[in-house]
Amino acid sequence: MILEELKKNELDEIFDKKAKDIIKFLLNRTLICYPEFLKEQTEKSIYLEKKQCEQWIVQSLGLVPVGEGSYPIDGISKNKIGYDISNLNWGITKGNKEKKETGEKSLAQKFADENFGDDLENLDELFTKGKKNEILIAWKEILKNKWNATIKEKSLKKIILINIIKRQDKNKFYIFGIKINVKNIDNCEVDFSKKSKDSVFINNFINEELGSVKIYKAKKRLELRLKPKKWLENGDFIEFNFIFNNKTKNLRDEFTSNKKGFLKEIKKDFEKFIKESSN
Repeated sequence: MILEELKKNELDEIFDKKAKDIIKFLLNRTLICYPEFLKEQTEKSIYLEKKQCEQWIVQSLGLVPVGEGSYPIDGISKNKIGYDISNLNWGITKGNKEKKETGEKSLAQKFADENFGDDLENLDELFTKGKKNEILIAWKEILKNKWNATIKEKSLKKIILINIIKRQDKNKFYIFGIKINVKNIDNCEVDFSKKSKDSVFINNFINEELGSVKIYKAKKRLELRLKPKKWLENGDFIEFNFIFNNKTKNLRDEFTSNKKGFLKEIKKDFEKFIKESSN
């Protein structure tokens, strides 16, 4: 497989006690500073922004931050391991059942036609003609160039994906780790059992019990989705629980008629946070 699940003992080697303590601290500080909701808002769960999550991992692991925007990795450890950090939501259905897969993680995105052939046969044309093997061959080269160039440029031993998975209906999130085996890229193949004119599904990229990978025509992107239930069954995760009050306040009203009382309430929250962080 190209993407290989990190076992619990491997995760614990990366995230020692100090790293976990720092993540808990940064999470709780995020919660205490989170903007209040208005009464009419129906969605009142916490939103974790990607750049923020990247900073949590960079700080907790003591990484050297690298790259901006679409650079393949976000940080490098002292022992020359590159880390690509993502945050994914694990949602629930309308029937309040957990979804099978998370949201998508982009593994690569290319818009230029020259990545997929000559001017007469770009990615859209390959999809129109149903040339799925040719599409996959092009994306194999894109991935090789992306990951191998990063490994060479930064003198890396390997690249690891760190995935922060937020459980949408519960106050918890998980960390899943994935090792990238670049040498296995040529072993993946098109899954012709899944019929779609707008996507190419891929076998032998990741264990199908752990996730799925497809090439998505509309966004010109290679996407990974994880299947958290199996990760949890395997025990290969780190879990963080938190308390989120989902406070409902109209801040214009508070600042108009109760500013001192509101700020006093905020002060108490911060004092409690500092006290708990000191233990």
